[in-house]
Amino acid sequence: MEMLSEFRFPYVPATDRTPASPPDPLQPGMLARVLDEIDHGLLLLDLTGRILHANFPARRELTSAHTLRSVDGMLCASHAGSQPKLRQALKDAERDYRSIVELDDDPEDPLSLAFIPLAALHGAATVDTVLVMCSRRPGCESLTMQMFARSKRLTRAEQNVLARLCAGHGAEEIACLEGIRMSTVRTHIKNVRQKTGSNSIREVVYRVSRMPQIVSALRIASEN
Repeated sequence: MEMLSEFRFPYVPATDRTPASPPDPLQPGMLARVLDEIDHGLLLLDLTGRILHANFPARRELTSAHTLRSVDGMLCASHAGSQPKLRQALKDAERDYRSIVELDDDPEDPLSLAFIPLAALHGAATVDTVLVMCSRRPGCESLTMQMFARSKRLTRAEQNVLARLCAGHGAEEIACLEGIRMSTVRTHIKNVRQKTGSNSIREVVYRVSRMPQIVSALRIASEN
């Protein structure tokens, strides 16, 4: 009887080997990874409001509990006055109606939600799940900013100023936050505008905000 260690598979030349099949994008694990790369909060609910899945931005939203929160696995508004809006949106979704819900109890932290009914798989006509899309929070992802800055050969200081501008800070605030003079801030802004070939710093901020907001893998890892 041959020992297992002596067993040999026939050699197959590299040119004759069948390439590995790409992963099925509909596999749950792959789909979850894709959703985590989207910088809008996305939640999948059943018709009772139970959370079936939440991507990274949605989990961050729930953890902050400023506008939304999870209570025993159920999606709830942080302010009691907004809870009826969520219940009505779920009822509308059950009837296959799409709706927009605005949660503005906190004027400084408003959030809009789109409720999108999803029919069951395998050709069934009835709705059994609801996709909730959250409005995107203002600002730009740091990884997107870094990639843009690298492509335009911005210095670290220029990148920092641009990041502050994208976050909505004015020149005086930036000077205070960065601990530099106003004249230095103006110089950095001028350099950013010239290096990016933009007519104004507002144009630069708009361009960056329109870019794909790439989520850092480190950000996701730190949450797990």
